[in-house]
Amino acid sequence: MEVPLEVSQVKQIAGRAGRYGMGVESGVVTTLEPSDLPLLNAAMESDPEPLRYARVGFISTTIMDIFEALPRGSTAMTVRDTLLYCSTLPPSMAVMDPSVKEAETMRYIDSFSQDMAFTERALMLQCPFPSMDDQCKAIMGQVLSTYRSKLSVDLRKILVDSGLLATLEQVIASKRTKKVLTRPKRDLASLETLHSVLTIYAWFSLRNSIAFYAYDQAVALRKTTQEAMDYCLRSFSVSSLIRHPKRSLGSREHLIHQPLFPQPRNIARL
Repeated sequence: MEVPLEVSQVKQIAGRAGRYGMGVESGVVTTLEPSDLPLLNAAMESDPEPLRYARVGFISTTIMDIFEALPRGSTAMTVRDTLLYCSTLPPSMAVMDPSVKEAETMRYIDSFSQDMAFTERALMLQCPFPSMDDQCKAIMGQVLSTYRSKLSVDLRKILVDSGLLATLEQVIASKRTKKVLTRPKRDLASLETLHSVLTIYAWFSLRNSIAFYAYDQAVALRKTTQEAMDYCLRSFSVSSLIRHPKRSLGSREHLIHQPLFPQPRNIARL
């Protein structure tokens, strides 16, 4: 389904695509299809529409204030509803309704954080939580439940128990021996989950370095995970050629016989 873009949307996309310093003084933006050029030209020459109002989101200090004002055990969803119904703002401003993703995150955090302190629950609500990744949700539930019960999270144990560390080691071993991955799509999905878990752990570590103490290991493993993800992406075309040997190799032939990457360092260990 095609949806026409508003002028502001076109300008925003053009601003991101036509970066300053890309070879011309004022930046360049174009379209994939020549038929779309008139729309682009018209949008770029139009004046931007004035903003009618601004939206105020969930600020951490506001969340804390509401948590402390409500009875103990109140849910994050109650905090959201309180903010929506009790806010008094100028006519030019409005409270921003949480998205479906944010509401899902609140419900998930409510499921295991009822007996945590207000500060801890408010911190979790700000976490870069990937609510669409079911495996990551399950792992982060384990991470936060471990924190609730022990006030300390062993990153290595979390990754070993989830099986994600084994996937990373397998992909890195294949990269080291120049072995083509047979299921790069499956491996990539696991590595994406691993990358999200490591990012969230590092995020918590910067805010609570005592409980989430393995910051350096998380950052090192995240870098190794990025290299493994890149190897998976490069393996897509090669594995396709192996499954369909009658296809013309053309300029891709060298991918099978030459290393895809420089000799890697050993995988970072926890």
